[in-house]
Order: sequence, then C-alpha cells, then structure tokens
Amino acid sequence: MKTPKIGPMILAVIIVSSLIFMPLSVESMTISQSEVYKASSTLDPNIFQGILMQRKMLENKQYLPIYGSSELHRLDMYHPTNYFQINPDGFTPFLIGRAGMYSLVQFLNLASNADLLKNRKIVFIISPEWFSNTGLSESYFAGNFSEEQVYQFIFSHDINPGLKQKVAKRLLQFNFVRHNGTIAPLLEKIAKSAHISNFTLFSASLQGHFTSKVLQLYDAIKMQKVTPNYYPSQYQSPNKKLKGKSWSQLEEMAVKDMKATSNSNRFHINNAFYIKQIKNRLEHFKNYDVHQKFGHSPEYGDLQLVIDLLKEEHAKVLFISLPFNGSWYDYAGVSQQKRETCYHKIVSEVHKGGFQLADFTQFDNKPYFLEDTMHVGPEGWVYIDRAIRNFYNEKS
Repeated sequence: MKTPKIGPMILAVIIVSSLIFMPLSVESMTISQSEVYKASSTLDPNIFQGILMQRKMLENKQYLPIYGSSELHRLDMYHPTNYFQINPDGFTPFLIGRAGMYSLVQFLNLASNADLLKNRKIVFIISPEWFSNTGLSESYFAGNFSEEQVYQFIFSHDINPGLKQKVAKRLLQFNFVRHNGTIAPLLEKIAKSAHISNFTLFSASLQGHFTSKVLQLYDAIKMQKVTPNYYPSQYQSPNKKLKGKSWSQLEEMAVKDMKATSNSNRFHINNAFYIKQIKNRLEHFKNYDVHQKFGHSPEYGDLQLVIDLLKEEHAKVLFISLPFNGSWYDYAGVSQQKRETCYHKIVSEVHKGGFQLADFTQFDNKPYFLEDTMHVGPEGWVYIDRAIRNFYNEKS
C-alpha cells in the first residue's frame, strides 16, 4: 500500500486557507479600473449586493457614487450618467440602486466599506414613497438582502457599537433574518436582545467567518463578469444635443420633451405608461392610497441610521429629496397635508445630521419634474444634474 503524499495535501490546504482569509484590499485588486468604469452605469444588482466593486469604486475619487432606488433606472438623455458624459466635470457617476433599495438596504451598502467613507463625497436620493406606514417590506428587503454585506457589518470594527446595536435590532425585525441560523445569533449578540450560549455563538461565528470569505471570493468572480447595460431596454446613448447648453436651455428642452410625451392625461404621466398601466383601470386607483399617512413610518428610523453612519464616518453627502406627483396622489387619496408632513420630517432629519439637502419638494404640484407616478423625468434630472455639479465643485 502506497503512503499518501503529504506535500500536495499541505499545499492545497495552504492555497485554500490563503484564499479564504485573503483581506478585502487584496480581493478588490482582482478588479481592474476598466471594469469599474463598465460597472458605473450597468445597474447590475450583483454590484449592489456585493462589496468588492463598490470598494474599488470608493478608492478612486474619479467616481461619485449616487445611492438611490428605482429612479436611477430612468436612463433618459438628461440622466446624470448621460449628462456628465456629454458635459464632463471631473467625475463619473456610479449608480447604486434599484427598486426596493430603501435606506436600510443602502445602510448595508455603505457600512460594508465604512472605512472608505471619510471625506468621501456621495449623493443619496430619497424617495417619499419609502415612508409608507410599513416602510421597507419583507419582500423588498429579502430581494435586495446581501449576506455578504451583513457579515461584513457584523464583523466590522469601523462602526460605533451603539449604532451597530440599533441596526442589529432593526435587522432582527425581519422574519427571514430571524430564521437564519447563523446570522441571527450573531445579530442577537450585538443587539443584546437574548442570551446566546457560548457554543451557539462560537459555532455561528466560525461558520459566519467562513461563509463571509466564501461569499467574497464568489463576489470577486462575479465582478469579472459585469457587462454594461444590465437593463438594455432602459439605456439611452448620450445625446450630443446636451453639449454646452445652459441650465435654462436644458430645462426648456426637457419640458418640451415631457409636454409632447405626457399629453394624454391630467396627471402629466408619460403617455405610454399611462395607457398601459393606468388608463383602463383609472377608477381602481381612486383613493387607493388613502390609508397611508406618510408621517409615521419605520423608514424615518432607517434613514436616521444612514445619517448616523455617514456623520460618524465624516462623509460629505448631498441628500436629494424628491417630490410626490401631487396631482396623482391627490387622486389616490393622499392629501397635500400628509405629503408636506413627510417632506418636513425628511428635511428635519437631514439638517439635524448636518448634511446638505437639495430639496425639490416644491415641485409636488408642478408638472414635468416626474415622468410617472413617482419616478424622475427629464426636467427633474436637469435640476438634479445642476445640484450634483454644484455639490461636486464645492471646495472641501
């Protein structure tokens, strides 16, 4: 009987161990700058649910990260990705957002690379629709949840323990998190919400560290496969008509575009969307949202967690507060008073945190800022582009 060769086995163990315990800084080196540029506007959810591409992006001041939700997918010609490609100003927008990426989801994105936030300029877009009675739903959170980011949060030493405790308690309010046999005990330990046996904690910690590293390796592999235009149907090539135009000229162009494409209804909603999604069911939407208050929502607490993290890490942030489509929400049963309450609470939270706010809620009852019931349209992007440019060019 042949004696097994120990050398190759030892070498295999060394290779696997080195991969498993490789630091993030080394793993992110597998991503080239050309891949970061490709990823900047792709809207590939693998980027949002990972760590490494965002880390590589934050390390390079060429990129200005824009955190938001589904409005980022409205890639019309005035969208920041297209506008700043035609009218460059020293930076490239990097989009981080899709439907359901409310404040708590974005907290985990930001917390995953908290050590890179100091003095980093970022843009954070707030949608008032987030602040419903229930806030972030179980289904939206589950669809955008990242175990890799949660493990990074759990094992991070860059976040204040008091803030970590608040976030852990919030995460444990979601059923699918509480039923995760590895993540839940680790969060419960941070939250100090239950007695966890030393054996359970040791086992969860060991498994958590191992799973975290495996997920990071998988993240590194996925980032080699990122391709531009994850949603090709929503992409528009940059339009040279934007070149060198003044803001008033751009606004005039955008309003003209919207007037031509939203003239079929009194809500100033894009014709194609209105005809397909609303026209034949208009009566169904009468007062359908009347139960929503928008003044009391778990989302206010989640936004505060984001603000606390960014303040703690000394990030330089421009928050952008979007309006409701006032005429539509009047029809849906959400009064002007309810909407104003929501707006004022957002302003209060951001200003208490000491951050800048580009407040566009004055467009609540004015047409053309939005293109449908909630998403930014051409005129809205013109105003947002100007706010982003002014923010970026401010001296630190």
